[in-house]
Amino acid sequence: MKNSALDRDYNSLASKKSQAVQHSSLTGLLIAAVITVVLFNVPYGRYVSYPFLILGTWFHEMGHGLMALLWGGNFNNLEMFSNGSGFARITYGGSIAGAFVSAAGLMSPPIIGAILIMAGRTQKGSKIAMGILGAALLLSVVIWVRSVFGVVAVGLWGAAIMTCAFKLPTSYKPFLVQFLGIQAWASAFVSLDYMFSDNAGSLGVSDTQSIANHLFLPYWFWGGVIALFAVFMLLVSLKIAFKK
Repeated sequence: MKNSALDRDYNSLASKKSQAVQHSSLTGLLIAAVITVVLFNVPYGRYVSYPFLILGTWFHEMGHGLMALLWGGNFNNLEMFSNGSGFARITYGGSIAGAFVSAAGLMSPPIIGAILIMAGRTQKGSKIAMGILGAALLLSVVIWVRSVFGVVAVGLWGAAIMTCAFKLPTSYKPFLVQFLGIQAWASAFVSLDYMFSDNAGSLGVSDTQSIANHLFLPYWFWGGVIALFAVFMLLVSLKIAFKK
């Protein structure tokens, strides 16, 4: 009876410690999400978050390119530049396809981010997720990335993530992959002006205006839908990742 009571006390203490660690990790990820979005949208903030800005551009442009392929179009190449911008050279046909391709740039990051956050529930899942992400980065350099800066930047990101997947101590991998998930998610909000604008400067119309052109309703409506979708994906992924 005495040993049974001690076992219960030990298990209770271990459970409390586990819950405290989960709560700390969840709080840290939420703070990271807020800080990243703020840095992306305040003067000079992008200099602080520059490496993640480059990663976010890759998520965005790869979303356009891969969606074009899914709709039977072409993904010719991807160019990335030192100012954090990028451009996917793609072709596709049809208004519906155009709407999906335009939306994919803003919607792919929160989807990938949610997958990474949920993968961080386990150490094995974290390693697999980092391995896949690192391999995808490196593979994109071989197949699509054609600017010199893009080759170097994306290649370094791929190599770094692959190294972490196989060399980083196992206990650190869950938080790291979830942190990368937060960065992927936040990249949908790299520029709130862009999401809720009808033009993209020298590149022409914004993605949300392009959706409006292919479908109906104004650009700000689609910007709101995508923003709500991103928040929904974050909340769902965190709930799944940190459920008891």
